[in-house]
Amino acid sequence: MQTVKHKGSGNPQENYKGIPVHAIPGVHQTIGEVLLKCLSPGSRVADLGAGDGALSLRLRDLGFEVVAFDLDTSGWRLKDLPCYQADLGRDLSILDAKGPFAAICAVEIIEHLENPRNFLREMIRVGGPGSLLVITTPNPLDTFSCITMFTRGIFNWFSRELYLGGGHISILPYWLLDEHLKFLGAYKLEWHFLGPFQHPVSWKQWVYRSVALLRRRLVKDRACCGHEGQTAMVVVRV
Repeated sequence: MQTVKHKGSGNPQENYKGIPVHAIPGVHQTIGEVLLKCLSPGSRVADLGAGDGALSLRLRDLGFEVVAFDLDTSGWRLKDLPCYQADLGRDLSILDAKGPFAAICAVEIIEHLENPRNFLREMIRVGGPGSLLVITTPNPLDTFSCITMFTRGIFNWFSRELYLGGGHISILPYWLLDEHLKFLGAYKLEWHFLGPFQHPVSWKQWVYRSVALLRRRLVKDRACCGHEGQTAMVVVRV
């Protein structure tokens, strides 16, 4: 049986105080802004799939009490904030022991899991009434992703190489994640689409914008286009 590597080794485009951010630039900042708006200072926040610690440090700097979890803690950078090892794809029972939490963040983790809907069910259960859930995943319906599907037969951030090399095993268009949450009884949803693709070559960026405009005019189902951004983020009030 082959081994799936669940943490990308690539070249992160952003860092926070020297710690690599394993997300599209601006995602962590937006999460911080959302939590500041919705939570009281000192609220306890769980950071699932915490990586090297960039989001945990940012949220602590914003005044939250952060508890971090990850499958692989070998790259953890924060000496004064522990990261608990946990296979979050199986169950979230470790959160029961470390909770309760006012918010649970699952940033760029759900696409790594075999059973996304059960993971959402567990998040809702652990969070409980009144809690806030923040979930992000690559957006396969972004125009650039649709171009890669048309030209190469793959969605952006999903490929044979990323299946084993980055652990991206579950493709979740935003409408499917939306339906999963509603099926599980979560209806207070707020969607954000972050990190619109920027091509370094100007004429190719013009082509990209032209295709995006054409999609908006031709495609009748707004669930399939019009949401530009390489990352889809949903904020759920349980």
